[in-house]
Amino acid sequence: MRRAIAFVVLSLSLAVVGSSVLTTSSADAQDKSKAKAKKEAAVGTVEVYKAKDGYRFRIKNADGKVVAMPPPSRHYENKGDAVKELEEIKATLEKAKPTDVKE
Repeated sequence: MRRAIAFVVLSLSLAVVGSSVLTTSSADAQDKSKAKAKKEAAVGTVEVYKAKDGYRFRIKNADGKVVAMPPPSRHYENKGDAVKELEEIKATLEKAKPTDVKE
């Protein structure tokens, strides 16, 4: 009888521990899935700003790192010109295909 009670207690203990491990693993998997979806959904930004010499823009990735901007000598007289340039860049990138440059 004592062995039967010990066996039942041991079985219940293993069941509780096993279910908590499965729940934790499931929660970890859900957290990782949510983090991956958030990263994939993350979008960068395009900032148009007033500089000393006129308007400029910069393109940042989702982490906030600047990935593109015109050269320092390039500036625009008004904000509309900067936005127009961004639209031209966007249209070019949608149509262009990467090519290898031979040196």
